[in-house]
Amino acid sequence: MKRRGFTLIELLVVIAIIAILAAILFPVFAQAREKARQTQCLSNQKQIAPAVMMYLNDYDEFFPQSQYGGGSTNIPQQAWYSLIWPYVKNGDRYTDAAGISYTWGESGVFSCPSFPGRQSGQFGAHYDIFADNWDCCRPGQIPPDNKVVTSLARIEAPADKIMVMEKGKNDATWGWLQFVTWEWDWTATVGNPRGSIDGSELADRHDCDYTNVGNATWAGCGMKPRYRHNRTVNVVFCDGHAKSMPKGGIKWYRNIYVPVGAAGKWTGEGWYPY
Repeated sequence: MKRRGFTLIELLVVIAIIAILAAILFPVFAQAREKARQTQCLSNQKQIAPAVMMYLNDYDEFFPQSQYGGGSTNIPQQAWYSLIWPYVKNGDRYTDAAGISYTWGESGVFSCPSFPGRQSGQFGAHYDIFADNWDCCRPGQIPPDNKVVTSLARIEAPADKIMVMEKGKNDATWGWLQFVTWEWDWTATVGNPRGSIDGSELADRHDCDYTNVGNATWAGCGMKPRYRHNRTVNVVFCDGHAKSMPKGGIKWYRNIYVPVGAAGKWTGEGWYPY
């Protein structure tokens, strides 16, 4: 009996079916892989959260500084990752010739497997709550409002306020230690009465990763939420719980605004938030 082979049309049909199936399944596989990375990233944050809470317990319920020393202080610069490292004992750890150890938040529990490359500051701390004391302060100097450490008692709704957030990649070899928190970086207005309008439309425009060009852009992608996990971002709240939030789900007035530091000074002046 004579064998009949496939015709060209039949082969093209089979190829088309395979291509269609690939187009359907490959995105599903990619989403599943990213979901696994998201789970690991969130697990890392769930280890950071209790470390911060233990720090609060040991330091009379005051939050860590985002950094201190450096500049002209003659004090070795330390980041908030170093301050909570004793409670997790995980992540990058470097010791200099003088025997001083540093942690910059670029590996272990301080990193996310979806982050593009190795860089410090993959998770950022709240700029107002975690006081930024780089190049500050000298003995006898009265620190400005934005340099004063924050007490947990100052946070009116800790279950709603985000204290740690994953961010985009900075356009330098290093990453910022904080995420930006001031209104003009997040939303145009909060309405009247305050909070009647709430959003994050300005921050969401910087949902991106920079390439290293040496600029270290302030308030850019490297200081704003990065929704890299299927349009979600992992965050830690001031009460110690961590979760993923969808793009558009973070509201500045509800989740970011805290009247402490410089924001507290402006609030006292009556014009902020606007």
